[in-house]
Amino acid sequence: MSLLLSGGGDSHSVVPLDELFINQIDLDKTVLYIPVAMEASVFSYEQCLDWFTSTYLPFGITNVEMCTDLCLISSLHKYAAVFIGGGNTFKLLKAIKESRLDVRLTDYFNSGGFIYGGSAGAIIFGKTIKPALHADANNVGLEDLTGLNLVHGYDIWCHYSDKDNDYIKDYDNDLYILYEESGLYIHNNKIDGIGKLFLKKCLREVTILSEVNACDS
Repeated sequence: MSLLLSGGGDSHSVVPLDELFINQIDLDKTVLYIPVAMEASVFSYEQCLDWFTSTYLPFGITNVEMCTDLCLISSLHKYAAVFIGGGNTFKLLKAIKESRLDVRLTDYFNSGGFIYGGSAGAIIFGKTIKPALHADANNVGLEDLTGLNLVHGYDIWCHYSDKDNDYIKDYDNDLYILYEESGLYIHNNKIDGIGKLFLKKCLREVTILSEVNACDS
């Protein structure tokens, strides 16, 4: 079971995460790409697919399947990995819950699957998606902010910068706080940090966690 969560940086920032991703999956199998968090006013799904293929083709990913209607997914077990892109966290979680993909993702993870989530695609794996309240508009009217809770009861804060401290200091749940240059790797009940040093806020005490090269773990 492997869950790789990115703070949401650009292609250069997330190279350590991408390298781990490539080293852990079977490149002969298909990667499922889910871009449904993206707002059409920002990028079309076709543009998202162009980005994904141009980014990961140099890494050796040649078999890609994009899904924008999550109700069509009956099983995930044939895929080498599931990649969930960024965008609006509320839009993404609503689509996942309404299609029951949350159940399939959890089963896939517990059965040894590899999931890679960036930004909104990372936040949904926290206990809640409340970190998105400071950044995303809840235009879809999502009321239940409960996430998939695969990070040991913590929430995930992405795109961290110093300006977020006023929000974080009063936050009411344990947090992993990710810079755009950092990520988390959850595997075999371990959580490793990747890239730039990131923070853990536990019961309002903030600790800087040491960087771990998860590729060597």
